Amino acid sequence: MVDLEVISNFINKKNCVYVAFSGGVDSTALLYACSLLKKNGELDNLKAIHINHNLSVNAQIWENHCKKICKKLDIELIIENIIIKTNKDGLEAAARKGRYDVFSKIIKRDEQLLLAHHADDVAETILFRLFRGTGFDGLQGPKPKRKIGEGNLIRPLLKFSKIDLLDFIKKNKVSYIEDESNKESNQDRNYIRNTIMPLVNKRWKDSEKRIQLTSEIVQEKQEIFNNLFVEKFSKIIINNLIPIKELKGLKENEAKELLRYLIKINNIAMPSKKVLDEIMKTFYKSNPSKLAIVKWSRSDKEQKGGVISFEQDFIEIDGIEYSGVIRIYQR
Repeated sequence: MVDLEVISNFINKKNCVYVAFSGGVDSTALLYACSLLKKNGELDNLKAIHINHNLSVNAQIWENHCKKICKKLDIELIIENIIIKTNKDGLEAAARKGRYDVFSKIIKRDEQLLLAHHADDVAETILFRLFRGTGFDGLQGPKPKRKIGEGNLIRPLLKFSKIDLLDFIKKNKVSYIEDESNKESNQDRNYIRNTIMPLVNKRWKDSEKRIQLTSEIVQEKQEIFNNLFVEKFSKIIINNLIPIKELKGLKENEAKELLRYLIKINNIAMPSKKVLDEIMKTFYKSNPSKLAIVKWSRSDKEQKGGVISFEQDFIEIDGIEYSGVIRIYQR
């Protein structure tokens, strides 16, 4: 069952709260929980955002359903229609980028966008990353809070399972819709959700919550590691500048971690192991020339891709269409 106090503790009551509302089980549970907080006087400014992707023949039916629910709950609903242009990264990634572009434009400074990701989503994400090959960071799963545009993106339901959410809205007799595409297993995440997780749960009950707990533990350990790492190597970094002599004076694993750290704090997409090895080969193990360059991108486009090049005796790490710059130079 959904605990309203858990959700309440994530929210800054003074600032506007938006709920991303598709009309499905997850977002319906989150919206209804927030409506109860509003009814209890804990939320004064609550709104919902529905993104019509225009991908399903039922898209207009879903939009009308969301209007009906929000009217019943007395919640202002913002509706945005978008046209998805697919690219080499696929329909799912393109739809996600379209949604987040809209969210970023709507959410103003210090406002909050709530997403209904839950423990099942954490499990699916971590398994998906494991099957593709991931580093330690990838085991952290979706973060409960992060920036989006000028505001904050919050996932207050990560401790709850899909069953918890379904029980909650059934108990409160709130109607919801089913996206027929969720039953299709041609997408990787749907395959994990529809085929792999049911098999796992037959043997290990509540496996989603166990994986989510592991994700929390990894996040805690990573935070401790980051603090210790910065304490040890912060003197090398001055305004994102690193002398190449200092970089090459580090052990290889330390140099690699330092580059990963700088890429991360500048909100540039983290390169894969293969790309990171190429970066090390080009800029750590060799003497780079002006022709040296390594590029990478993130498939879901949630963060900007990165470029590392060598120019005038320094290595520059820059996000594509992003202003963050890291330079490694000679002195």
